[in-house]
Amino acid sequence: MISLKESEINFDKYYTAYEVEIPGGKIPENAPTKTGTSENQSLLAAVTRESLWPLRISQISGFFPIPIHPRKNCANLSAEIYLPATFSLLKTPSVWWTLFLIALTFFPIISYQADAERFDDYSVAFESMGRNTFRTINLLWILLGNGCPFLARVDVILQRKRFIAFWTNFLDMLRQFDTTLDKNNILSPTKFGSSLRKKFFVHVILNFAAVLIGMYGGLMFAFQYEGKIFTYIMGILQDGFSMMLAVMQVFGFTLMIFFLMVYNHCLAVILNMLEKKGEQNRDNGVEKLIKLYKLVDDQVHEFNGIFNYKMVLEVLYNFMSILFYGYFLILFTKMGEIFVFLINVVNCLFLLIWFVWFGKECSEVAGKSREIGRKLAYLGFGGNDTMQFVSVQKIGAQDSTNYQKRGVCKTAIGYIQSCPLTIETSIFDLNLKLLLSIFAAILTYVVIIVQFQSVDRS
Repeated sequence: MISLKESEINFDKYYTAYEVEIPGGKIPENAPTKTGTSENQSLLAAVTRESLWPLRISQISGFFPIPIHPRKNCANLSAEIYLPATFSLLKTPSVWWTLFLIALTFFPIISYQADAERFDDYSVAFESMGRNTFRTINLLWILLGNGCPFLARVDVILQRKRFIAFWTNFLDMLRQFDTTLDKNNILSPTKFGSSLRKKFFVHVILNFAAVLIGMYGGLMFAFQYEGKIFTYIMGILQDGFSMMLAVMQVFGFTLMIFFLMVYNHCLAVILNMLEKKGEQNRDNGVEKLIKLYKLVDDQVHEFNGIFNYKMVLEVLYNFMSILFYGYFLILFTKMGEIFVFLINVVNCLFLLIWFVWFGKECSEVAGKSREIGRKLAYLGFGGNDTMQFVSVQKIGAQDSTNYQKRGVCKTAIGYIQSCPLTIETSIFDLNLKLLLSIFAAILTYVVIIVQFQSVDRS
């Protein structure tokens, strides 16, 4: 009996020989393309062309401290976006911006005394409605609302070199897909690129609208304060900086969603090829599918490693944010503040939308991976050069040629079937099931908070 670890080792060793060789290092601008497809049919060209949106969004949000050099009208399709292998932290504007946002997370320490005075003045409005509960919830929000962005941005700075290597491997994966794909592929790379552009454009527009509403609601009370001028200024700065961090954090999922959408498209391409009939070379057909799957498998494992802490912090931040807004929905309902109530509803809905979008993409990666394993498990060789769905044990029994190669295919198929792709962190797996658990936990904590508030007469 071959163990799972041995299967994984054999899977890696055997199919390394079938990978297209991609020279490392910087690619010259005038290098000829080595893909077997035209620019309109190139997945590499479509994805790199549309990757500028999520990369720029993440850079402006302080989650991508790496210079981006767009290149247009290049002979080599992969060189449309160039990320330098080395760069100086002291001379890179995107790093300066990230460090500035990191510094903002410490402002509540500077403004603590002014915030305490402002709370004493505001607390009259919350008399007999749980002022201690209100103060506790706000303190937790300050700690997590500033702590999560701080740790996430420190992590992306530390991971910058690893991300550049990850990006190079990502382009290699797309290039090898282009080498393998034929012109009859029904999943058009051009349409996929257009879909990416439209989705991220809508993503930015909707978030921009939510930002304006959220900024108005967040700063409304700060501008109405009528106490000391120093407390007034420090309060506006604290609320303004907190809202800025919250706005930037909304885009924290953007780059990760981009990569997940590309992985899902690649898996859909493999499923499309798997379902096609009339494969001319039966042995190479199975090898081609497994080789392409291995490329995505390697990429997903790298994705899990490089975004491990980022995903944990994003989930924690969104969990606390939704819980925070849920508490204020109840509080403002009791106070009769309908307008502020609606602002919190909008903020809560937008957090849920991007949270669910991310979970949906994670679930689709796992679902398509399982579907590929299921279909490969019953993919055998029939007559007349066609692929037929028969028991995997019959592979190699109908033809004694290439028996060893088919045996390795069976091992690889067993690995794919037993180890479907999973978007995971060191703590939990990310999918829609996790979101259901998080929503249940949020409702539980909201009920607990309401119970505490009901007995808090401060």
